[in-house]
Amino acid sequence: MKRSEWLLLSAISLCLLSFLYPNLIPSQVPLHEKTVLKGFDGGFLSVDSKEPYSPRKTCGACHDYDQITKGYHFQQGRTDGAGKIIISDSFDSKYPWNLSAGMYGKHSLAYLDSSQLAKKVNTHPSDIDKSSFFFIQNCGPCHPGGGFGEYDRRGNFYYIEETKKFGYELSNDDPKLDGDYTSISMGNAEYGASWDRSGLSEADCLICHLKGYQWKERGTALRAGLFRYGPTVGAGWATVKLFQEGFWNPKAEEVEIDYSKKEVADFENLHLQITRRPHDENCLACHAGSGGKKREHQWSPETDIHKSKGLSCVSCHPADKEHNFAKGNTIQETVRDDLDHTMASCEDCHYKGKDKKAPKYRHPFSPKHMRRIACQACHIPFQTAPADLVYDLSTGTTVVYDTSKFLTGDPIDPRKRTTDVSNWFPTIREFKGRIVPAKSLVVIYFGDLDEKTNVVKPIFLWKIRGVK
Repeated sequence: MKRSEWLLLSAISLCLLSFLYPNLIPSQVPLHEKTVLKGFDGGFLSVDSKEPYSPRKTCGACHDYDQITKGYHFQQGRTDGAGKIIISDSFDSKYPWNLSAGMYGKHSLAYLDSSQLAKKVNTHPSDIDKSSFFFIQNCGPCHPGGGFGEYDRRGNFYYIEETKKFGYELSNDDPKLDGDYTSISMGNAEYGASWDRSGLSEADCLICHLKGYQWKERGTALRAGLFRYGPTVGAGWATVKLFQEGFWNPKAEEVEIDYSKKEVADFENLHLQITRRPHDENCLACHAGSGGKKREHQWSPETDIHKSKGLSCVSCHPADKEHNFAKGNTIQETVRDDLDHTMASCEDCHYKGKDKKAPKYRHPFSPKHMRRIACQACHIPFQTAPADLVYDLSTGTTVVYDTSKFLTGDPIDPRKRTTDVSNWFPTIREFKGRIVPAKSLVVIYFGDLDEKTNVVKPIFLWKIRGVK
């Protein structure tokens, strides 16, 4: 059948289905060829199959999986834009505990998980905080897989199903103190890194392209060390049963797979459910709670004029062929800074006319104001939802205090009692040549002072917890 004939037939079928099953087909779904699930061995799966499906083999049959996973969402500092591995034990000479510019390798104190990724080569067990396995297991729920979820820092798969070999065997590395393969994490020599049991964490396309995706359930699969099952669980076709609860390293009793389930994804009609443009809910699953810095209820028709006018996340943050979503330029995040200022800015739509529907205003003052002062400095004078302000790591456990605990809702008269303590006003500072609003982050932690460089290295939290 010619492609044009197939598209015509699909269009007719789509119209018929829309009349028969109006709730089945999301309004924004484009035509997508029928999706046939494949297992990790590349074989076709049936509705009665009990094996997890492989996004690499399934989606990668038509889409350029390797090119897509070069994007920074998948790599998070592991590679540069050309796909070259840049994460390194010697990445940052001033702050040597930073191994990359992204979340996979760069240490951030102001996060709920303030642990540090172990270097590739270590000399002593006490040098190791968290392994790559630990990172995927506990940080993976907010990452789509692929990149560091599949490849070690030498460029090898962590584990090769066909040959039953580990990546370190290809490089002749000793896994005991190898940051990618060590069984040590959080001071626990028996924590484990059972790549042969977990499998790889492949890039899960449906985490963005399926409305109603089960983000939390996928996270349970990852935390249980069942990486290969994550996409199947997230699509609603599998359930993880735990016999040992707990956030850190829970133990799974079994995984039940049932491809006949249709509550989330429909095995037979998945191609009708796949959305080209991710829904806001899919974005917010990770970004609304990422370190507590974004809050979902700030992006609603009631609180944001853009949302009320029908704009979505990808209206301002479109992606390229490698799924690099257009970026702004936050003060804290530094992954792929070469892509900064690629998103649609206030000026683009309201000043330069990029969006013909956006209202435009002529400011009476000099154009220098537009170059020096960010629009948000004047037009978003305060926020209406609490945000993280203080991270106290002094006990070895992260305790977070939000703005309502310390900031006043009335900066003109700080002594004035206000009924709504959720409101807070940002500080105004200069950042890369522009005056921008910012929120301070105060971190309380213990560190080792290097008197030669005057740099304080944060002490691993598990060591702080071990102090009696």
